Amino acid sequence: MKKLLLFLSISSLLFGCNKSKVEQVAADSSAMEDQRPWHTWEDCGQLPGDNPCNFSFKNQHGEDVELYDNYGKIIVVDLSAMWCGVCQRIANEGDALVSQYGSENIVWLTLLVEDESGLQPDQSDLKRWVDMYLISTDVLAADRSIVDSTGKDGYPVSGWPTVVIINKEMKVYNGVTGWSKDLVTSWIEELN
Repeated sequence: MKKLLLFLSISSLLFGCNKSKVEQVAADSSAMEDQRPWHTWEDCGQLPGDNPCNFSFKNQHGEDVELYDNYGKIIVVDLSAMWCGVCQRIANEGDALVSQYGSENIVWLTLLVEDESGLQPDQSDLKRWVDMYLISTDVLAADRSIVDSTGKDGYPVSGWPTVVIINKEMKVYNGVTGWSKDLVTSWIEELN
């Protein structure tokens, strides 16, 4: 930010830009940083208390979905595999929770990490998953880079599904391997 202000100040001297324009650009830059505070995060991780590392994957509509775009909402990250029976059973739980708490308060992101053969899912896999379970929340074609047993470079998945809750301030709140609707709902209640 300081470098930007220095550059703009020097530019105004050399090229005759008026001071109010320089101040406006600096104010606009500050406003952008205020809206996306993770730009100041020096470290990220996927353990409770960490600012989670950002990710971007394509959803069932072929659109890029970025974790950080949901700042200010409770985020439920459902890491699943298409061959997993429990994952299949909870596939549409996200729709029910988003309906219950409102899309302005909560977002459910299903990250499909493996298809039925244990490979990375593609768009046709996402479409089939969404159609089979009548899902309206985002389902993303993730890959194994999202998984790391230490929680430093990916989510510490030890089984499918793994459900992680991120609070409105973009900090990992808690997570569970497997599924407990009561537990996940209680965490959402604590954060709402």
